[in-house]
Amino acid sequence: MSYLNNLRELASKLPNSSIFNARLNFMQHIDEALSKGELPKHQFIQFELTSEQIERYLQNNVDFESDEFESVVTQLQEFDTQLGDFRTYLQNSYGYWATITQPLMSTWSKLFPNEKYLELMAGNGYISNGFHDNGIKSICTDNLSWSKQSPTGNEKITNVEQIDALDAIDKYQTQVDAIVLAWSPDREEIDFEILEKIRKTELKFFLVGEKYGATNSKKFWDHAKIISDQRIDELNQVYPQYDLVHDKIFLIQ
Repeated sequence: MSYLNNLRELASKLPNSSIFNARLNFMQHIDEALSKGELPKHQFIQFELTSEQIERYLQNNVDFESDEFESVVTQLQEFDTQLGDFRTYLQNSYGYWATITQPLMSTWSKLFPNEKYLELMAGNGYISNGFHDNGIKSICTDNLSWSKQSPTGNEKITNVEQIDALDAIDKYQTQVDAIVLAWSPDREEIDFEILEKIRKTELKFFLVGEKYGATNSKKFWDHAKIISDQRIDELNQVYPQYDLVHDKIFLIQ
């Protein structure tokens, strides 16, 4: 809780700090859910302050001619910078990379009710756990090589079978209808190998990531064909965008 406590301490030094309470309480609810191995119950909001919000706050709470003005601006900038670290905090504390929430997984399960999934490189298993909560079958797999170095490696929230992604496709392709891959690293080309292997099957391929951004290799994005589907558009309406990362859910061919 040191990160959130630090945020509250920074906020407390600002004039009229109670206006930030709703934002901080929301972040704490997310933290508490993940600490219990649960998916957050609500869509994320944008935590960082917009330039308009900063300007309005200063206008309403600080005399621009006062001696304290520069100090408040500095404190507000530090507070806003710390708000922007929330994604990193969740990644480091819970292995929570893609923003998987209860509303998202409920919507996904309703839009695609007949699919059986194989989740690759699943980490702690948030997506598969969300499917399971909604009565959807999902086989959750990861080679778990990362878990030896990561403090979040012992916090899986569902059963994760230790198996390489390509081997998992070979093993389960006849038992599932679709593959799910979320937040594949941007400096590794295993995602392109996965794409090539899936193209030899009839499986759907769902991907969660940021095109030419924080996730997946350039080689993958250069060769991936994004399929238009109204259901995916609906799904992305409940996939939270809350900071500078603009990841989405894609249907890939």
